[in-house]
Amino acid sequence: MVITILRISAMIFSLYGYALFFREKIGFREKVSWVAGVSFITLVLYFAAYLNWLKGTGIGLFIVGCFLALMFIYRKVKEQRLQLASVNAITICLIFYFLLFAATFSTSHLEHYDNYSHWAIIVKFLYTQGRLPAAGDTIISFSSYPMGSSLFVYYTTLIGGFSDSVMLIGQFISIFSCLYALFAIVRDESRTLISAMMFSFIAIFNHFNIAIRMNNLLVDFLLPLITLAGIAGIYRMRSDLKQMSLFLVLIAGALSIQKNSAMFFTAVIIIYYLFLVARNWKGYGNKLVVAGTSILTLAASAMPYFLWNFHVKNTLTASKHEVDVEAYQQIFGEKDPQTIQQISDTFVSTITDLTTPSTQGILLANGLMLLAYSIIRFKLKRKNSILGYLFIVNLLTAGYYLGIYFMFLFSMPTQEALYLAGFERYSASMVILALGITMFVLAREIDYSFYEQNIQARNYRSFKSLATKKKYQLFTVLGLFFATLMLLSENNGMKYNQQHFSKSVPAEFMKVADNEMTLNQDRYLVVSPNKDQVNSYLVGYVGKYYLYSPNVDAKENFLMEDEEFIQLLEGYDKLVILDEHYTFNAMTEKLFDQVYEPGVYEVATLLD
Repeated sequence: MVITILRISAMIFSLYGYALFFREKIGFREKVSWVAGVSFITLVLYFAAYLNWLKGTGIGLFIVGCFLALMFIYRKVKEQRLQLASVNAITICLIFYFLLFAATFSTSHLEHYDNYSHWAIIVKFLYTQGRLPAAGDTIISFSSYPMGSSLFVYYTTLIGGFSDSVMLIGQFISIFSCLYALFAIVRDESRTLISAMMFSFIAIFNHFNIAIRMNNLLVDFLLPLITLAGIAGIYRMRSDLKQMSLFLVLIAGALSIQKNSAMFFTAVIIIYYLFLVARNWKGYGNKLVVAGTSILTLAASAMPYFLWNFHVKNTLTASKHEVDVEAYQQIFGEKDPQTIQQISDTFVSTITDLTTPSTQGILLANGLMLLAYSIIRFKLKRKNSILGYLFIVNLLTAGYYLGIYFMFLFSMPTQEALYLAGFERYSASMVILALGITMFVLAREIDYSFYEQNIQARNYRSFKSLATKKKYQLFTVLGLFFATLMLLSENNGMKYNQQHFSKSVPAEFMKVADNEMTLNQDRYLVVSPNKDQVNSYLVGYVGKYYLYSPNVDAKENFLMEDEEFIQLLEGYDKLVILDEHYTFNAMTEKLFDQVYEPGVYEVATLLD
């Protein structure tokens, strides 16, 4: 554990070096420099992967990052003005957040289904093979999924060592860098009320992310957070076209390769960038330079995504959720009008159901904006732009939900589409984006509503009256208390789940087999008494991950003839028994006069 902590600390130190580079040399704001560093590492590894230089590039990035950090510290010590980071209420609260969750992740295990169907297995593949999957690497079921976040998690394992906890911490570092960037929107950090309000929103994010939580490698929570980090950074750097453009290239480029559905979120950032360019067109100087810079920025931002699509079309075979018109037409053609109507009715009833968490989240965003508008407009007598932003939020929500609906029709198998498989997971991304934009709008409008608008003149006396100061203090304390309570609740929820990990399928594999790190072609038959977990392919996917072979089959039913049972065993090299299985042991006792405890057995020895 101590060695792992030291190695993870070294990785964070290297990331700190890149954050310093973007802050000191490029001029990025401190709070967005960390997410810029994560995006930079992700993109460098992404391009290196095409050249099969993954491991060497990862080690090189680590060395360069540490060198940059050491050089900065040396120079500041020499100049006697060393300040590693600004310390204020935001920093203190974020450190508490990071340490609280990192401690939990350090003892956590992967459990979510999709970790084993893709996200964890791709990180393991990158770690052991040092390259992108090819068409023959059938252990990767969803080969068309972009590498995105998996590359930064891979970087974390390369330096920190391969384990569930290290992967989770790597994912959390990506998430945390985004959360830190959100505070770039704050105009005056001395006003703790705004920071408390933003921490309350961040705590609420976790509530609407409950369908997957943070103790997994899925990117549905990461997508809106990167988008919000991009919006915050672009807004803060809007007066400098070069800085804003470079930041967009890093964020949009990294975001576009997180997942195919990330293009919606990438489009949001790009449209916002173009809006700011248009609004500040005259202030940027030479119009040809501005136009050329914008075009090059958009091209560079889109290049990683189009490069991945080119790679998929020319290297890989067809995969579920691949962006392919013919595949969409085929899947849609399998749905008759009655099925389409049933899917549509289920979709409408779900999004209009007030007990649906995602619907509650969208209503919360609307309610908060309307309440804030009413107070500021009618009580404080100040005009504001909240209703305009509310319209944008609802427009984005409608567009995203329409995209989810089309996904169920065109790319989701009929049986999954009929019950809207994964709807809460997909919709949670939009809820978090909507709440994040609401948070940004309120942070600015609340600041513009303070009695003293000259930031340099603000102090502890900068209030209209003693009564307003007391209200300010009360709402600040309540906001921090609510945020702390919600974060502790989320952390305890993840701890509670881990207490029941011993009953999970991954835990069963951990008891009988080591986490194999050498890719092999051995044929495994996994014996499990849990019919539902076998039929849902969970046992098979977890088996592929731990046994590290594409040839893993799980079976629960062994009521068969003697000859059929023998033929079944002869089709495999190894036998994995997860738990005592009555019918399996009945067959082996009948044929071999022996029963088998949970473990891994050679089939050849069994049949002797």
